[in-house]
Amino acid sequence: MPFTEDLSVFFSTDDFAVSATLNAVASGNVIVDATYLLALGVVAGTNPVALAIATEYPESALGKTLLAGGVSYTVRDRQPQDDGAVVLLQLEKV
Repeated sequence: MPFTEDLSVFFSTDDFAVSATLNAVASGNVIVDATYLLALGVVAGTNPVALAIATEYPESALGKTLLAGGVSYTVRDRQPQDDGAVVLLQLEKV
């Protein structure tokens, strides 16, 4: 039986998340970070990333415009995390 927890509580705009739209259509909340880190705490890059619920940002999100927190980005890559319930979107600021 697959794990079916409501992940929306982790993406509350009352905490760290911001609402986002994908190609001007509401998609869901994301947690945006301007830098991402390697496991040892070393900065791996300065490209922005967004953590999101996988079902709200499918493979078809690649190449589309994500508006999050008033900033426009292009989705460059989508990387499933752990069990695939969430994804890390690699972004490029427009």
